[in-house]
Amino acid sequence: MREITKLARMVPTPPTADGGAFEIVSPMNSHGGMTVVELSTNTTYQIVEYGSDELQSELAARDEGESVTLELDRAGVRANVWRATGAEPAVLAA
Repeated sequence: MREITKLARMVPTPPTADGGAFEIVSPMNSHGGMTVVELSTNTTYQIVEYGSDELQSELAARDEGESVTLELDRAGVRANVWRATGAEPAVLAA
């Protein structure tokens, strides 16, 4: 029981529903995964799924260190994996 409680504390809670500011710390790899850090909490998120092909393509074009505004949903129940479901229009147009 104690191990489960410890694990639950290690998995970050989802960022706010209206999106948050993130910095790309590891650009998208050949498997479609990327790592971002939420700037307000310094929490790391592993993005492995995308809400649309357009969003995935736009994020694939981003480099390490760039800031983006994203909406994330949990993509799995056992690990720290997330789905990017939206982005600010300015991010997609940039």
